[in-house]
Amino acid sequence: MYEERFATVLSILEENNGCQRIATDHGSGKALVFLSFLPKVHVGDKVKINTTASALKLGTGGWDIVTSLVSGSPFSLTGKGHIMKARYLPSQHSVLSVDDPEHPDHWIFQQPFTLKGKKILLAELHSMIPVLVGALIALSPKSKIGVVLSDEASLPLNMSSHLSVMKDWEGVKTITVGQAFGGKEEATTIPNALQWLSVKYNADYMIISMGPGTTGTSTPWGFSGLSLANWSNLVGALEGIPVWTARISFQDERKRHRGISHHTLTPLQDFTLAYSFLALPYLAKEKHEVIYQQSSLLMKKNKHIKVLWQAVDELELKWKEWKKDYPLSLTTMGRPIEDDPPFYLSCLSAALAVAG
Repeated sequence: MYEERFATVLSILEENNGCQRIATDHGSGKALVFLSFLPKVHVGDKVKINTTASALKLGTGGWDIVTSLVSGSPFSLTGKGHIMKARYLPSQHSVLSVDDPEHPDHWIFQQPFTLKGKKILLAELHSMIPVLVGALIALSPKSKIGVVLSDEASLPLNMSSHLSVMKDWEGVKTITVGQAFGGKEEATTIPNALQWLSVKYNADYMIISMGPGTTGTSTPWGFSGLSLANWSNLVGALEGIPVWTARISFQDERKRHRGISHHTLTPLQDFTLAYSFLALPYLAKEKHEVIYQQSSLLMKKNKHIKVLWQAVDELELKWKEWKKDYPLSLTTMGRPIEDDPPFYLSCLSAALAVAG
């Protein structure tokens, strides 16, 4: 299925250096304009919008995507770099990635590199990112954090309100890899992103995650989060230690997501070869028994997995103080995170595991 409609721009809801969020008179009534390959629009402009996601009622935030202006002058953006993102799509465009031969940091990638045992956070859900970043800031306010956004879900970083906010934060560096684009920096692969963040940015902490709009098929291996095994193996090959942020919920009605989700257990058990840490929080008795049994079974089947149990009470207080000043609401799977504390407690335990 593919659906396009013509629409009129009614208002500009929000704008940053990578994206406009606009109100329109058709489709879902709101749309995104990605400024990597489109000019800014103005009230009254006629635009063409891709309404496929909203027509299917997909959980990607309810936004249509502007594909072109119906009228206007030819448009171009000048810039250096020849690494193509969104390749062979109408929206393909070039970027100056940090590993582009034209980039002044290209020399970094001519040197040997190892993570030297550094712990790297892995996070399946996009909603984990602000919790992890906030927890790391709460633990170490002057730390430098690198967020690597892979391309298993939304490709434009600016699809994410959270990462749009964090993009220009001092102390946070976003870097989009593969076909993902729009980060403060760009790279072609996860290893090159980790190398640049380590050597040039001197990051204290690094997170690998993906944007909103993940895919699941109710099959054992058919979900976006399976890629965490690949991330883990890459980190291990670079002599780092992957620290998995467990997806934990007791509010999700689906059995496969109760306790530790199979989206964490399956890639860790079936496809991960690298020595890995799984960080878990202490929970109330009944809930703790569920995740304890799940993790015990996991370790019996895989000797390369080590569970790190974390007491996060002190960190939770610090993180809640940080959250008071955070400008956006925090939700996961359509629920306020306060409705499912094990979700954010799991994130806090992972942050504590890399900081300890």
